[in-house]
Amino acid sequence: MNLLRDAEGRIRSPYVVCVFVLVAVASQGVLSLGLGLAGLLSFEDLDSPRVFFSTFPTLVSGVGATLVCWFAFHEPTGLDAPAPLRLFGVGFLIGAVALSVCCVVPVLAGATTLSVTSKSASVVATAGLMQLLTLSPAGFGEELLLRGLGFNALRRGMGDVAAVAVSSAIFGGLHLFNPGATWLAALGVALVGAWFGALTVRTGSLWSAMGLHVAWNFFEGFVFGQPVSGNPPGTSLLIGGDAAVPTFWSGGAFGPEAAGWTAVVLVLGLGLTLTLDLRSTQTRRPSR
Repeated sequence: MNLLRDAEGRIRSPYVVCVFVLVAVASQGVLSLGLGLAGLLSFEDLDSPRVFFSTFPTLVSGVGATLVCWFAFHEPTGLDAPAPLRLFGVGFLIGAVALSVCCVVPVLAGATTLSVTSKSASVVATAGLMQLLTLSPAGFGEELLLRGLGFNALRRGMGDVAAVAVSSAIFGGLHLFNPGATWLAALGVALVGAWFGALTVRTGSLWSAMGLHVAWNFFEGFVFGQPVSGNPPGTSLLIGGDAAVPTFWSGGAFGPEAAGWTAVVLVLGLGLTLTLDLRSTQTRRPSR
């Protein structure tokens, strides 16, 4: 038995995952340490330019670990599917609709409120652009780290279901370090990760999950004025009047992911993803 390579002559998945994690943690740690020593890391409103310094290391570590392991092991990255912009756009639309359902239905039920901002259009537009720039690196980076090359290596070694479960648990656990995080919030985020992971498996591409992730964060913070995983919203189109304590309808200070209603929406999204045939003819594996 070859302890280094599998029956197909490829480096065994545990080694690939270990290298991926080491490169990701090292690059994230070094960059975050440098930014922290420079006084650039802080939790602020989402339309503050300084938020970029909190999200950029995630993107750098995701790209760095992906490049190192792709060159070293030629593990699939999930980025080489045809029509990536279309896949990203479809994911973005799904994320916008899903998050809107999470925020609008509680208002219709009379459990939460939304009001239109009184700020000028120019101020709101500037804030929207800033939040798109500051939040997008986290969406892209977290998908590269948790549903990209390392995830594909896990799938090769453990199977799809186990890989989705492991990556989702890590995704939820990492968010326990966010402001206002609770175990309930972490479970909600893990459920988000399960949906994103299933979408990646079913589409055969990382682009749809990236689009969904970016849209989810952007609509959560800028459109509906909700906290994004505990980070306070800045200027937004709508202002949320949710209660400070999480309930079935409201996630409180952490944001919608900590709400029971969001869990229902996520389970529905996960169920549809597992039911529908989402893999295009170009991304389907040829039969053997």
